[in-house]
Amino acid sequence: MNRKATIDLITEDSANHEFVLYVVEDGPWPEGVRERLERLQERLYDAIDIALDGHLVTKFPRSKGMNVRIQIDLHGQPPREVPDFVMRFREHVLNDAVFRGRMKQNRYVHHLRIVTGSEMGRKSSS
Repeated sequence: MNRKATIDLITEDSANHEFVLYVVEDGPWPEGVRERLERLQERLYDAIDIALDGHLVTKFPRSKGMNVRIQIDLHGQPPREVPDFVMRFREHVLNDAVFRGRMKQNRYVHHLRIVTGSEMGRKSSS
């Protein structure tokens, strides 16, 4: 991983039996969100690498072999393109042969899922 990864918070969600990597995107949201989405995409790929390459296990040994959730919390009334982008990103990753191969042979993560905070019942803040 050549980029500097930015994960805003890492917690253990015992109710869902997952370690959670939170990626927080605050507003305000500019008219053209393309650059912002590109940066978010990089952050999400970094979060995947942190989980699958064992960096999470290095800092949190209890996470080894557990489920990992990457949760994107969106604040400041993001435009519709942002949650739509997250859904497309998730579908792309889950259908990607390289990702599926990494997951199948992975010794650090049992299962990985990508969600938004609103999908987890978290309300966006203004």
